[in-house]
Amino acid sequence: MPDLSTVPADQGPGAARTCCASRRQVLRAAGATALVPAGVTALAGCGPDGGGSEPTVADDGTVTVPAADTPVGGATYYADPGLVVTQPTEGEFHAYDATCPHQGCAASLFEDGRVVCPCHGSAFDPATGDVVDGPAETGLTARTVTLDGGDLQIRG
Repeated sequence: MPDLSTVPADQGPGAARTCCASRRQVLRAAGATALVPAGVTALAGCGPDGGGSEPTVADDGTVTVPAADTPVGGATYYADPGLVVTQPTEGEFHAYDATCPHQGCAASLFEDGRVVCPCHGSAFDPATGDVVDGPAETGLTARTVTLDGGDLQIRG
């Protein structure tokens, strides 16, 4: 389940703000995780809590994660550093800043082949990051991904 206590805001380096999720939104997100309806999964990769590997962040900001963490046709959410990695087809990897452009919650669910923000339901195309269902009006911010052996190097 995503951490809804604080989320990054686009307010300059290191800025953070308290998530403005209502009680209903928090309960809906918790319910989605607890009940897990068919076709909905919480994204893996939250380090020890999510079953994925712990990402490595270099001094230059490059994030390294194992390519094997992200299944074909799926996505992996890394809470820290706030990234979503997708693999729409075998060997085709994409990475996005997980911050939903609507109100800053983490787009941390994967539903019906889409990356979804649990706060207000915005959905994004895993191959492009484009918004496919609002209320977000713009897509996720893409990061550069390079496959290096069995690891993904993510920059940007």
